[in-house]
Amino acid sequence: MLAYRRPSTLRLFALAFALAAGLAIVLGAVLSAAEAAPLGGLKQFKVPTPNSQPRHITVGSDGNQWFTEGNPSFPDPPNVGQITPAGDITEFPVCLDGCLPNDIVQGPNDVLYFTQNDPGLGRITTSGEVLSDVAPVDEQGNPITSAIGNGIAAHGDDVWFTDFINNSLWRYNVTSDNFTQFVVPTPGANPFDVAVAANGIVWFTEFHANQIGRLDPATGVIIETRVQGDARQIAIASDGTVWFTERFSHAVGRLDPSTPEPFEVTEFPTLTPNAGPEDIAAAPNGAMWFTQANADNIARITPDGTISEGRSVKNSEPFGITIDPGGNPWYAMLDANKIATLQLR
Repeated sequence: MLAYRRPSTLRLFALAFALAAGLAIVLGAVLSAAEAAPLGGLKQFKVPTPNSQPRHITVGSDGNQWFTEGNPSFPDPPNVGQITPAGDITEFPVCLDGCLPNDIVQGPNDVLYFTQNDPGLGRITTSGEVLSDVAPVDEQGNPITSAIGNGIAAHGDDVWFTDFINNSLWRYNVTSDNFTQFVVPTPGANPFDVAVAANGIVWFTEFHANQIGRLDPATGVIIETRVQGDARQIAIASDGTVWFTERFSHAVGRLDPSTPEPFEVTEFPTLTPNAGPEDIAAAPNGAMWFTQANADNIARITPDGTISEGRSVKNSEPFGITIDPGGNPWYAMLDANKIATLQLR
């Protein structure tokens, strides 16, 4: 018969210590995971017009967010929307002769500019007044009807947009009311999105050429840097690095303009496989936020490449994204017909 021995006090203490240490490791892992995730509450606001397919969004000079509604089967006229920090939405009919609003940016003098499937740029003031379109003209003074814009950015008195049909970038100076064209060196590159750094250098994606372009407006010289995938949307971080998305190769890239040409590029696969990163925006703290159209959420990437994901909303297809002055991301849910914000704490 086996005799039963009472565990010694020392063995009991060792067992308790081991259990406590194991629990501490588990709790530590849970806490680390929680700290890695974006902390905040997700708020969603329904766009009043059904199935409007909100696309891109930007911060307005009035303190509200402004967004485009771009359903191709949308009844005329389509809208540009305004949403307040409290979530109140007002819609303004634009393109009274019919158009498809796309990307949007705040320009000077409280005027927002947006690209569309009409030539040039649409315009609306922060008070909701729709202004006449502006478009480049040929030598005879006729509008260049093929100058259809896609991505858009503003810097000082200049508004920039990409023109995939003419394989070009256009600069519109609001003071002189003049357009200047810059042709991309690689034929058929399909310039897709554009961003302007604090020093005035223009960066853009070349969707069909798998390249990032750098344009010096003072000289007109364009330098192209090869990347792994289909560069799509682009934004400049607070430290001056250039970030871009690759929706169909499911990665986010970082280009360091301080390195020798062609510039150093680092690419980070999305945390969720096949997430479909679409738009990207810079936060004041150095992080970047991007939408994940296939994963139905947004994600944050830190300067060192650490990715954290927000809550997913099924069948929402997040598309355009912007960051408000408080650092909170706002984004358009194309399929869900909503504007959402992640209120960080």
